[in-house]
Amino acid sequence: MHADQFKERVRLVLDVDISFDGHVAKIIDNLLEDKQLQILEWIKECKVGIVRPEPCKNQRHLIAFIYKSNDNRIRGILTKEKNAYFVELFLDKHKYYDTKRKYLGL
Repeated sequence: MHADQFKERVRLVLDVDISFDGHVAKIIDNLLEDKQLQILEWIKECKVGIVRPEPCKNQRHLIAFIYKSNDNRIRGILTKEKNAYFVELFLDKHKYYDTKRKYLGL
């Protein structure tokens, strides 16, 4: 599926107009559909509480769910307001992921 379709499915799963950071479009367009569906499943698990979030030390009003692909190429962070709604999905490679993690205080 294309990045726009993926983004729409993420919004449907989370039932909120979430923003996207990093190179989500580029990452999704270069992934096989199996991997795309795996990320969508992870997002569903975050929503229902199967995946445990981590507190963001630098952004205390946020919690973050961390995604690590099996092949260690793609990293993701799904942020959520504490006791509220999902805010942003970040997907990228290690370098940008580390920068984002440090920004959030993870």
